[in-house]
Amino acid sequence: MWETIALGIIAYIPALIANSLAVVFGGGKPMDFGVEINNKRLLGDGKTWRGFFGGGISAGILGVLLDLTPMSLYPSYLLIPFALSFGSMTGDVLGSLIKRRSGWKRGENVPILDQYDFVFGSLLFSMIALPSWTMETYFKGVGLYTLLILLIAVPALHRAVNVIGYKLGLKNEPW
Repeated sequence: MWETIALGIIAYIPALIANSLAVVFGGGKPMDFGVEINNKRLLGDGKTWRGFFGGGISAGILGVLLDLTPMSLYPSYLLIPFALSFGSMTGDVLGSLIKRRSGWKRGENVPILDQYDFVFGSLLFSMIALPSWTMETYFKGVGLYTLLILLIAVPALHRAVNVIGYKLGLKNEPW
């Protein structure tokens, strides 16, 4: 049982680190190209194309390297780390869109949305890429324990990573 849970958590690492890597690769053109609707930016300067693709690709590659098992040699399984990482990035972008449209400013702390937008996106993208794997790993049997552990750990991990990014000067806020 614990081995299955550990493998599910290891497999989820691309989703957990994609947004942190986006900060490292970020900068450049904003994804919304500066577009405003009703004097509100769609996303803001914090969501850039370079960050989106840099975070998604690098986290996906790391996920492939973490899972160099015979099963990962099948092309469909190689999709999982990239589905998790780009789903994480997309969930974060959608979270920013919701925040901007709701009137929250860039960097403003919005509990629950800030911690779980990427979780929803990553699980949705992995479900689209390989539904049987996603169901077995996170939604059936022992996989439910894996999902529960991730859901409990995500807020603490989110906070810790943001504080580290803040102390390194990569983020303007510690949340």
